[in-house]
Amino acid sequence: MAVERGRGSRHSHQLPPHYIKPFGEKVKDCCRSTIAFIFSNVGVCGLMVGYTIMGAFVFQYIEAPHETTTMRSVDRIRNQTIQQLWNITVEYNVLYKNNWTDSVQLVVNHYQKEIIAAVGDGWDGADTSNGPSQWSIEGGFLYSLTVITTIGYGHISPNTDFGKVATILYTIFGMPVFLLYMANMGDILAKSLKWTYSKLCMCRRQESKYDPTVVWRSADATLRAPAGPSNYPDGHHQHRDLEYPSELGDEISIDSASWRSVRSEKPDLSSVNIPITVSLVIMVALLYGGTKLFQEYEGWDVLTSFYFCFISLTTIGFGDYVPGSSVNTVSSGSRMSFIYCSLYLMFGLALLSMCFNLMQEEVVHKISQCLKAIRLFKRRESH
Repeated sequence: MAVERGRGSRHSHQLPPHYIKPFGEKVKDCCRSTIAFIFSNVGVCGLMVGYTIMGAFVFQYIEAPHETTTMRSVDRIRNQTIQQLWNITVEYNVLYKNNWTDSVQLVVNHYQKEIIAAVGDGWDGADTSNGPSQWSIEGGFLYSLTVITTIGYGHISPNTDFGKVATILYTIFGMPVFLLYMANMGDILAKSLKWTYSKLCMCRRQESKYDPTVVWRSADATLRAPAGPSNYPDGHHQHRDLEYPSELGDEISIDSASWRSVRSEKPDLSSVNIPITVSLVIMVALLYGGTKLFQEYEGWDVLTSFYFCFISLTTIGFGDYVPGSSVNTVSSGSRMSFIYCSLYLMFGLALLSMCFNLMQEEVVHKISQCLKAIRLFKRRESH
């Protein structure tokens, strides 16, 4: 510590008392602070949300005009077809059934071709007069989220060349942001769960009247065990005590085994292992909560809601069921469907990542314990 203070003092003497940083150095410091904040936990979450909102506005700006043009074209085709059918009916009346049928068939065939072309341009068959727009802010947000999370429902897709190029570039930069978000959010949730679990275990130990001094007595006895006789000038054999340094505090290493005080106020979260059953319960609760949510707001049955949650959280994303597209969902509630579906996906994927990480840590911990037990057993047999 003294060396560090000396370095700091020498560095401070080198600078003038009223030192003003040049503009280039200020820019560098600002860039360092910005990058440090972006890669922090709060910064990563804000970056993920901000990047998705930016994608919603970008795709709405690119694809919404094309969607409006396609809907107007469908309206025009429908009105022209109705007018042609009326003209044919007036011309032939009911006395010329064969001629009327042939003429109407030509008109209907042409109408079918126009409608198929409109579907290829992105029309989903919704009512063009008062139907909700797919490329609203909420729809664009859900599309942006499903793109970078690799879910890809496929219920909407870019139809313009500019939109396809924008999707490629957006995904290239968005997937690393999403992976960084998953890692940071999983770490935050894992630490929170470990802290809660450690507190609950400590309370349970206190209730069961667990006496940690037994461990300390065993550790002290091991450290102070005689290391063998030593010859002194008086000819007597005395035992030499092994004293351990007092600065070790609550942590003592004995034959590669760590003894830690149970009475420590700040538990070491890295040494807390969450059982696999707890992770499984969290995953089941996540699926159950999503099932009740979509069952309530989408009008789906229990199996369909559970199926949608499972397909979405596993990033399979068939797209056969999408929030806001159900016939039971009114147009005013489709926007809310996009919002709560997006929130469920963002939180659910992070929680699922946390569960997988905790399960992996538990499996690795169990395997390491088994290996240590095997090595100890082999050592005893060799002796």
